Amino acid sequence: MIAGGAGGAGIVGVGVDAVSVDRFRRLLERRPRFASRCFTESEQSDAGSSADRAQSLAARFAAKEAVMKALGAGIGAFALTDVEVRRTGGKDATRHAPYLILTGTAAEVAGANGAGRFHLSLTHTDDVAIAFVVAEQAGPVADGASPATATATPATAAAAAGSAACAPS
Repeated sequence: MIAGGAGGAGIVGVGVDAVSVDRFRRLLERRPRFASRCFTESEQSDAGSSADRAQSLAARFAAKEAVMKALGAGIGAFALTDVEVRRTGGKDATRHAPYLILTGTAAEVAGANGAGRFHLSLTHTDDVAIAFVVAEQAGPVADGASPATATATPATAAAAAGSAACAPS
């Protein structure tokens, strides 16, 4: 663990993941129920309004795996639907910035590892979608902090008690 920043906040972990957009597109075509098993309704709706649904979902899938890596949890440690990628509203420079909401087992794992804030960056090309996640120690959120740097805590774990694990159908 690396100490840093104001107030003694430190980094719990860093995760990065890359997903082949073409391969992910073929998976979605081959297994139509895959999206509903891995993504929340909100994520599916947001991706459906993008120019390329498969590209958007591939980036979100990469984010979910990057969260697992940042927490030092293995793939399958929690349901992928326990990690939700959302986008900010507004009209300023941070408009549509992605941020994370953790619920269920993901929130419990984050709490057990002392992670209370997550920073997310997504990027994609026609070929690859990449997510980069920094898990930061729990601590006070500064006044005016953007939702892009905050996440649900273990107190919200009950909200997703019945979420299903993501597995290809």
